Amino acid sequence: MSSNLIAPPKLVGHRIAASENDPIDAALFEYLLAGNGLFVRAKRREFSVSLPLSMRKIWGLPNGAIGISWTKPRIPASLWQEILSHAQQTHSSSSFKEEVYLIFWDRVLGSWKWRASGRESNWASTIADDTLHEYADCCVELHTHPPGALNFSRADDRDELGKFRIFAILVDVHDKPKIRFRCGVYDHLVPIPATWVGEMPGGVLDLNEIDALVEMLS
Repeated sequence: MSSNLIAPPKLVGHRIAASENDPIDAALFEYLLAGNGLFVRAKRREFSVSLPLSMRKIWGLPNGAIGISWTKPRIPASLWQEILSHAQQTHSSSSFKEEVYLIFWDRVLGSWKWRASGRESNWASTIADDTLHEYADCCVELHTHPPGALNFSRADDRDELGKFRIFAILVDVHDKPKIRFRCGVYDHLVPIPATWVGEMPGGVLDLNEIDALVEMLS
């Protein structure tokens, strides 16, 4: 047998931190045990992530980085404003229907673009049209929620597990709009602050930031 064969990369890796910026080698994702806890890490063309699963001090190991590292510019406030305006104008508050938006990097134009992609939409549910070529390139999948529905639903959990992308819900689009983000890394759905993704338009509240503030004060 030839000794020159290259071993395929592991689909799921397990690593003990050797430095603060260890490379991500696994084909899908990896677990990292670091001085500041246990992390799940993965990378794709637009970004890499290092997300905490447990924040417990491990003596003798270097800390792991936390957050999103973008290879593209963060998503600008103007794009989120376009999506909010589309959601407000497509359905009135009295005839609300959920909508799905796919945010993707256009490699030809070299900029972020979005497309509405909902099908089978009603007041409390919708699904993305996965036949669109933008769906395969989607970096952020956002859908609107009816007024007052401030959290991801169990149906959202079922739909979003098994994928590697950022997910968001946009709530109360006609009155004091709010947004909530999480990053899906296959079997893990981890809440993240809006600032990790991009700049939000004025007046759009980050629900995860509010939750963190309430927890800190309680």
